Amino acid sequence: RLAITILIIFIVLIVFGVSPFKVFDSIIYGSLGSYSKLIRTIIVWAPISIASLALIYTFSAGMWNIGIEGQIIMGAVGATLIARSFLGETIISPYAQLVVAMGFGGVWGLICGILKVKGHVHEIFSGLGLDFVASGLVIFLIIGPWKRDGIASTGGTDIFDKASWIPTLGQSNFPILLVIMILILYLGSIFVLKFTSVGLKLKATGINESATQRFYFSSDNFILLSFLIAGSIAGLAGFSQASGAYHKLVPSISGGFGFLSILIVLICSRNIYFTLLVSFLFSALIVGGSQLQIKLGLDHSLIGIIQATFVLSWLILARLNLEKLFFQKITRSRS
Repeated sequence: RLAITILIIFIVLIVFGVSPFKVFDSIIYGSLGSYSKLIRTIIVWAPISIASLALIYTFSAGMWNIGIEGQIIMGAVGATLIARSFLGETIISPYAQLVVAMGFGGVWGLICGILKVKGHVHEIFSGLGLDFVASGLVIFLIIGPWKRDGIASTGGTDIFDKASWIPTLGQSNFPILLVIMILILYLGSIFVLKFTSVGLKLKATGINESATQRFYFSSDNFILLSFLIAGSIAGLAGFSQASGAYHKLVPSISGGFGFLSILIVLICSRNIYFTLLVSFLFSALIVGGSQLQIKLGLDHSLIGIIQATFVLSWLILARLNLEKLFFQKITRSRS
């Protein structure tokens, strides 16, 4: 399926009159061509991979967590709160940010879950509403309580003190804390979702919510749990954006990475290993796309076309494969 998808992307690029080999050579060079480019790719990969992992929990419970953007934003707000506090100039600031970001994101996710379970509001509508509220809150903070001295601008808050930046490895600027955090999150999630009763019950809730009563556990509680876990993890994506990428709070702090992560999880069918790989691939496309205009004179929007072609082709091929398996099963049953 991957080979066919890449072939389709090549055909689309040829139709647009550009060389696929030159395009991908520029992307690879732009994302992995030097140590500084690799660092930039990792910084972009961090929130995408973390948000994608967060979505696996709610997708496992059968929930469309469209509110992932708001949860990322609130994680960034929590990180900024610590960075601007008396802890902001201390060595413990990034670690305090990490904890508070998880709390802010988790509460925001839990609100969406409560609206679903108690208020019977579909998670898509409540999630979108909470996204808008979180975005509005950031604007209010930037031009209000957290505005720069003498300036009411939407350009963002003051730059964090360097003590509040995500720790790097020596003088190399390698974001070691982000990489360790991602590895711990993914390894922990593999264990939870594959080898614990919590993971099994989350999947049971997603497959058949009413059937969970036969196993004597509340699907509502596990829906709430999925939103709490997902929101907490998404909050870490916000932390990586605020303290790792921008070093301040900006209006577009989520970068649209939450919505992109939804596509990634759909492509990967909740496969944790594949999610880690595809999220890095998309990050390389985003970072490397800057070289298209520099080296080839092409617009950066071509990256969006490549991403859209990848997603659409993959989902269509997956659908055709499911229909093929379905008809094979029917044929066997008749025979």
